[in-house]
Amino acid sequence: MNSLRNLIVMIVLATTGIATFIYGLVKDLPLGVAGLGVALAGISIEMYVRNKRDTTTPSGEKRSEIEKNDERNVLINAKSGEAVNLIMDAFIVMAALLSVYLQLSTVAQTLLFSLLIIRIAVRPIVKRYYDVKM
Repeated sequence: MNSLRNLIVMIVLATTGIATFIYGLVKDLPLGVAGLGVALAGISIEMYVRNKRDTTTPSGEKRSEIEKNDERNVLINAKSGEAVNLIMDAFIVMAALLSVYLQLSTVAQTLLFSLLIIRIAVRPIVKRYYDVKM
């Protein structure tokens, strides 16, 4: 059942990515939109293939189980997650300050500040998740 769900999610994401790519080319949107579509399709297909490989071969299943339950891996993931959160928060603060300095719309400024507040609120939840898992 889990394999079927993964297949459906991959198909939906890949289709969305390809549709975004085509829409970006047809409507003369910036090439970044088309690039995001290709990236979404490629990443979803790659993740499905990697997941399929890890769940169908005996060595893949064993390796996945070890990676999931090894305390060192959990600790490394927790520490790297904290570092990524701090870096992303710094970039959001810079973007928010630039939006004020460049006098962008109030909607853009509100979105950036609300994103920062949400990230600050979510951080303790993620930290608690890893603390409980350890």
